[in-house]
Amino acid sequence: MLPLCPSGVMVATYALGAYIVRCGGSSPLLGTKYLKSLMAEKIEANRGDLFEVFFAAAVAARFVKRAKTKSAKILPAVTISDVEGILTEMMKGGYVKNVNDVGSAVIDNVSVTVSVPKRAQDFLSSRGNWSKVSDLRNGALLFANSHSRLNAQARGLSINERQDIIRISAAGTEDQKGTKADVKIEVNSPTNPDRRFRNIDYSLKVSGGEQFHQVSGQGFDKFLNIFGEMGLDVSPVSEQYQKFIDNFFDIEVYTKKYFSRDEAKSTGGGEQLKKGARLVYKYAAQQLNEGLNSEEQTGIKTKFADYIIFGLSRNINTELVKFVNGSLVKTRVANREFRNVLVGNRYVAEINASGDPKISIYLATSDGRKLSGSSNLIMQIRYKMEVASGISAAKKIYRFYPRNYLEAQPGMFLI
Repeated sequence: MLPLCPSGVMVATYALGAYIVRCGGSSPLLGTKYLKSLMAEKIEANRGDLFEVFFAAAVAARFVKRAKTKSAKILPAVTISDVEGILTEMMKGGYVKNVNDVGSAVIDNVSVTVSVPKRAQDFLSSRGNWSKVSDLRNGALLFANSHSRLNAQARGLSINERQDIIRISAAGTEDQKGTKADVKIEVNSPTNPDRRFRNIDYSLKVSGGEQFHQVSGQGFDKFLNIFGEMGLDVSPVSEQYQKFIDNFFDIEVYTKKYFSRDEAKSTGGGEQLKKGARLVYKYAAQQLNEGLNSEEQTGIKTKFADYIIFGLSRNINTELVKFVNGSLVKTRVANREFRNVLVGNRYVAEINASGDPKISIYLATSDGRKLSGSSNLIMQIRYKMEVASGISAAKKIYRFYPRNYLEAQPGMFLI
């Protein structure tokens, strides 16, 4: 079954092995089709890393596959065969293709480079594995065929009668401190070097991979960090937190080491640290709710919006692409316009009653009432306790290692 577009107008066609879904009007919901649900096979590689590579191949195919005439307003559909052909070359060491501008002798150059973890490289090097993640390939394909800005850029470069160098990189393992981009598109023209092109960064997420920022490590300063960047001051509960922790551990918790995970878990220390974290999370949730639920533009709202934009994009114009099971793809551009949308709304922040501490932030009505349902859940701040391994005096040791995650939720793409 095909979902209705928000505008109520949708055209779905099938051509050359690819579904093309177009919605009338603008919407963050892109080309979508619910494919037959299959039990996902267990694979060694990370699905997010694999999606990056399929996505880069599909985007490259969009720039290579051009219309027959300049007057054509719609580009020919990118197909599964197109994507897999490019992916084959990518896995051999890189993809490079010269392609003529429409009706011209001018030649553009399209290239793709891949820099993803070795497990993803190894998995994709065997073509027989591709069918195990066909949903990721289909999601990338649907994006390439239905994303209006990508198609407009591809069409414009194909008819401008100017030599263009189009570089696509799946760069998830590169420069993650300076950018949140997983796939980058960079365009320049040797014949017009002073021209500024709209280069595009894409940050990709798959189901279960909604995290866009984290603060990890031991010590109360980590709470000051993650909540302070949202404009919250949790220092008033620092003494209460420290007393709670010190009353349980016989020696200083931050240097205590164990010789096995089971030994660490058997102490109950992990659960005690979670309870201590809940004191901080509860206090932060109260402050968040007070600031975010106001009908006025508060300092907390402004910091909240800035924090989300920075977490998503590192303040570089970035488009967030969320792949959902079933080849459904949604997008959200992390820019000033989105920031203004975030600041202009009201929210309800609430903490869960038990388990790992988690603050959920929901969209609210104009009079401040919570809007329930996953489509109104904007984001969550989640605490997770791990027993991490390390080496000390040539021996393997274990210690408690907490993480604080910020995770985008479905409402982030619908607000």
